[in-house]
Amino acid sequence: MDETISYLKDRFKDEQDRFNHVENKSARFFTAVSILIAGLSAIAGLKNGVIFQLGSPLAILIFIAFAVAAFAIACAWGHALSALRIKDYPNLPSARPTGEYLIAVDEEAQKKHIYNCYIDTLESLKVTIAEKTKPLDLAYQEIIIGAGAFAALAVLVTLRELIT
Repeated sequence: MDETISYLKDRFKDEQDRFNHVENKSARFFTAVSILIAGLSAIAGLKNGVIFQLGSPLAILIFIAFAVAAFAIACAWGHALSALRIKDYPNLPSARPTGEYLIAVDEEAQKKHIYNCYIDTLESLKVTIAEKTKPLDLAYQEIIIGAGAFAALAVLVTLRELIT
């Protein structure tokens, strides 16, 4: 049983590290998307808002590419914010009743209780991590869509500049 508890203790540390990694990645991603939104706002204001002047089919395509990029980045920002949502972090029981129970029972019951504590907390921690990674995955997919729309926007704007 001691080896099992030692193994579970190591897995718990691994899951805590994984949780912290997801938290840090979410914070960095949220910051990066916020910067992209600022850049998107700057692009919208270029040349007195030329992106919003829909005088030709090419101008309409430019506006559509801009709108898709803006929508995708706004969605990515929302999902990144959702991944940062404050939620209860699963911890091993540390309240007085747990300590008193461990003092009152024999060694085998202590080990069994500690084993159950690790198993329950690990399961809960894995669920919490999965809930945090899902919106982060969506945000990454939306950034890819936004990047594609930005690439199309760059090509279309370059084409417009070459034509006019």
